[in-house]
Amino acid sequence: MNRPVVFSDFDGTITEKDVLMSIVQHFAPPIWKDIWNKIFTREITISEGVKQLFHLIPSSKKDEIVNWCLKNMKIREGFKDFLLFLRQKDIPFIVLSGGLDFYIHPLLEPYRELIYNIYANKALFDERYIKVEFIYKCNNVCKEDCGMCKPYIIEKYYKIFKPKIYIGDGITDLTSASISDIIFARDYLAKTLQSLKIKYFEYSSFIDIYQNLNKLI
Repeated sequence: MNRPVVFSDFDGTITEKDVLMSIVQHFAPPIWKDIWNKIFTREITISEGVKQLFHLIPSSKKDEIVNWCLKNMKIREGFKDFLLFLRQKDIPFIVLSGGLDFYIHPLLEPYRELIYNIYANKALFDERYIKVEFIYKCNNVCKEDCGMCKPYIIEKYYKIFKPKIYIGDGITDLTSASISDIIFARDYLAKTLQSLKIKYFEYSSFIDIYQNLNKLI
């Protein structure tokens, strides 16, 4: 199918800050740093780390967390105009996030009609502490055990779309970027792609992405 599709990470990509880590830093007890170090040193997997981090936070904090996010987390400049550009071109915009649905959906609600689909981990609040349910786990496409396998989603639901355009910034975006045709990267992802000599376009806002993509498609 000669129809482009755009995939985008959420935390630190659509948003200016990593919302997941901002929530943990603000609402979890200091022991979260020990868990984060274990993730960083690969002593535990990303999915196990996310599960442990949110299990530090009481479920009763749900509404407080959502309101705090709406007040403090900012969407990256040019996001709505970029989505409108994609709608004009009839290009689907797919959000692929290793974060949690309970804060992602409220933050994206003003743009929801312009977003084709959102994939994220599910937060459960029926016990004392927040539980994380991983719906889209890694298969043979990826072995990173991130919890929400972005390459799995791309290969299962959007394999025939081309070109595949990927926007990301972090460690969980590397495999997805490597199976995409056009990559927009910043931060960790940009540095890693550079070291691997994989072509990408750097961005700081969605205005940058629009300006480059408008020339490419």
